[in-house]
Amino acid sequence: AREHHRATPQPAATPTPAAAPSRHAQPKGNRGKTAPLLPLDRAALNTHLLAGDRLPALYVGFTWQVVGEGPEDTARVGACQKTSLESIGAVSAVRRSFAATDAATDAGGVTATQVVAGFADAKSAWRAHEVLSAWRADCEERLDYPRKDVGPMETVEVTTGVAGHYVAAYGSRSPSTGRVTGFGIVREGSYLSIVEISTPPRDSPARWNPARAAVRRISRTFA
Repeated sequence: AREHHRATPQPAATPTPAAAPSRHAQPKGNRGKTAPLLPLDRAALNTHLLAGDRLPALYVGFTWQVVGEGPEDTARVGACQKTSLESIGAVSAVRRSFAATDAATDAGGVTATQVVAGFADAKSAWRAHEVLSAWRADCEERLDYPRKDVGPMETVEVTTGVAGHYVAAYGSRSPSTGRVTGFGIVREGSYLSIVEISTPPRDSPARWNPARAAVRRISRTFA
């Protein structure tokens, strides 16, 4: 650094070469921002997976049990999802599968799946949320069934994050066959979770979407 003396002025010094930028310096356009912490820890993601007794019961006496858990695989969740969350930007994701334990339902006929994914930052999670919404928008024309009905995305008021849900029904021409699914999305910061509850038509609640209740409960795990 150049020194200044009050008594005797110093001759102009030859400019020294600029110091090499620190390897920790932020690139232009990102000044003031800290690098995001990548949510690679599966245990952290698992804290946002619902337990069987926290997944909404479809009716009195109905119970769920966890039948599978692990990293997200390539299987899609629901009829409208095209690919996994990791394929649209998630750094890591975990998946939990549920089945009904009520003897009144067909074995394997009532199922649920939740996936929790961590992204590099909030903007990446937002983009994935937009992709999921776009898949819902063109889902009905992509479904290859004689009967298909994909409802609108409805906002769910949650205490933490943003959330939405919709209902899709599809199958043969007979309304007593096929599937009725409730699908929900919750996004909080760099995290995003999706949940689907799928039933035969006779086991589907008539006046409410259980996925709506599920996203509210998922949102509370981020509080």
